[in-house]
Amino acid sequence: MSLRRSFLTEQSLLELLGGISRPAAWAKSVQKLSNHYVTSPDAISPWEHAWAREALLSYFHPLNQSRAARVARKGHELGFFTGLRHAIDLGCGSAAAALGFLETHKFDSVELVDHSHVIAQIAAAIMKSSNFSPDVVRVSHQSLEVFKPETKVEAGTLLILSYVLTEAHSAATLEKLLRRLPNLEAIAILEPSTSEDARRLQALRPILIKHGFNLWAPCTHEAECPLLKDSDRDWCHDRLVPDLPSWWDELEAELPMKNRTITVSYLLARRAPRPAHGPEVRVVGDRLDEKTKVRQMICRGNSREFLSWFPSRLKGAAERFSLVRGDLFQAQDMFWKDPRGIDRSREFRLDLESIEQIQSDLDQQKP
Repeated sequence: MSLRRSFLTEQSLLELLGGISRPAAWAKSVQKLSNHYVTSPDAISPWEHAWAREALLSYFHPLNQSRAARVARKGHELGFFTGLRHAIDLGCGSAAAALGFLETHKFDSVELVDHSHVIAQIAAAIMKSSNFSPDVVRVSHQSLEVFKPETKVEAGTLLILSYVLTEAHSAATLEKLLRRLPNLEAIAILEPSTSEDARRLQALRPILIKHGFNLWAPCTHEAECPLLKDSDRDWCHDRLVPDLPSWWDELEAELPMKNRTITVSYLLARRAPRPAHGPEVRVVGDRLDEKTKVRQMICRGNSREFLSWFPSRLKGAAERFSLVRGDLFQAQDMFWKDPRGIDRSREFRLDLESIEQIQSDLDQQKP
């Protein structure tokens, strides 16, 4: 079965790619840009070259818009967008991040900012021809390091930083940026889901808190990140099925990399505090099948913890029970009554009642 659903900006991208699908030619550009990022991860994206823009629009844009749409949906579930009317997509590239957010939330205005005037104009064209363009789309040609908004930062403004802090010294860059934007209400940061980039992203949490922001997602708390404190390589990310254009199968057939699922690491923060939902648990690890036992990493504070259960022994709902990265559910005392292991890697053994309670909570969240 195809993973493709309905890629909403496909026609806009195809028109900018010349109006004709050419997957074999695009694949060469995709491979070239991929090699550029591997060999020069801190370099500025080369949007002045036609081959780089071709790779971006045909391949990287659909993946990045899907990532942003996932982050936006998670934020929407928490009420993150309430009162947010304006967005600044800084280092916008093809506006994949802003478009992904617009799939979930209608902004009155979006400012697209990039070091490349060419790609910023392309981003505006894609957005204006999409089904969810805001009433006002502004374009600004500036770099991340010296960015100043074209207009005064209005109340209810969200700053989007998607795959841009990885191109710079992220902590120092973010500090300087936040000092220049004292009236900013909200911020969304998306980074590549590699161990190095995602761990560097989590290390930015104290900077956001220092500048008066409250963490909304994916974190359930503002204590020290347990993946940084108690692990040398674990990293926080969600996994999702991407929304793909019609040319995808032919393009991917020409490439060595396959994307049946993709990942995203992110932070959402606001000046306003996150609404109290009671103690929450977030799944931050993939399913680990260990003989007859299943184990999965969770996050609910500054300790590295796991849930575990025996499907074949418990029977019933336990045999069908499945958690995925990013799942969020309410904590109950019953989940913690059977602790195992050491403090640095505490494991809590679930019984059938606990499994049924978690499954009920997750089922209620489904649309």
